[in-house]
Amino acid sequence: MGCFQSLGRLLLIVINIIFFLLGLTLIIVGFILRFGESIYGPMLEVGMAKLQLALSDTSMANFDVGSIQLGEVMVGLSAGVIIGGLILAALAMFGWCGACYRMKCFLYIYALVICIFVLAEALTIGILYGKPDVVKDPVKSQMSDFKGLSSSEVYTLAWNIVMIQYKCCGVDAYTDFTSTGAWTTAAAGVTLVTPIACCKDLPTGNSVSDFDCATSYNATLSNGMTGCFDTIWDLSFGKTLYAVPVLVCCAIIQLMFVIFAIIVGKSSEQNEKVRPL
Repeated sequence: MGCFQSLGRLLLIVINIIFFLLGLTLIIVGFILRFGESIYGPMLEVGMAKLQLALSDTSMANFDVGSIQLGEVMVGLSAGVIIGGLILAALAMFGWCGACYRMKCFLYIYALVICIFVLAEALTIGILYGKPDVVKDPVKSQMSDFKGLSSSEVYTLAWNIVMIQYKCCGVDAYTDFTSTGAWTTAAAGVTLVTPIACCKDLPTGNSVSDFDCATSYNATLSNGMTGCFDTIWDLSFGKTLYAVPVLVCCAIIQLMFVIFAIIVGKSSEQNEKVRPL
């Protein structure tokens, strides 16, 4: 048992050092998302270039897409990544200090927080796989803020770039967008049924026929029924062959941390009881 305790203590020390470094990495990534757009900007350059070309060809707007501050678009995501990194780094410090100095209070707090994290992760994954509408509906409720291809507002610009980059439309389909608003009117004066960014090939002029891909839904011309949620999901968690084993392994590893923390904590209690006066 003593050998198992020593092994558990060693693993807690080493792995929590790794997690602390990972937390610091997430914090750096968060700041890069907010302030280092020159680093990740090239990943979106296809969508941005197509958007710029469409704006020029249709004369719908004259702003420079490249001048848009992507950091403003990423502000929510960057804040989440930074907070996540801080939490991970703080938790790793608790685990490291508790294991290194046999501080049972730190170890028990560490084990409790890990248990809460495992339950929260299981709940989140369960919602994403079983009831994705819990995530989709709040996003859909904000779709009325969408202004169309010609808008330089951060929210609209983000949607336009994502829909062009990933060849998708809305959360589930073009019907997610409200049928009223600035986006429904194009440069040629036609009434749009789907956002222009949902077109498979963006308009190259400003005549009525150039907007055929958006004046009515046509599967040949539009990505209108290809939801962005499912598209991005399929590129990430949707790959169940890889995602499920990884998620299961992560859960097992975290539960092992809990077991090791409790064992080392109990060992510290026993040492305190036999400590000579």
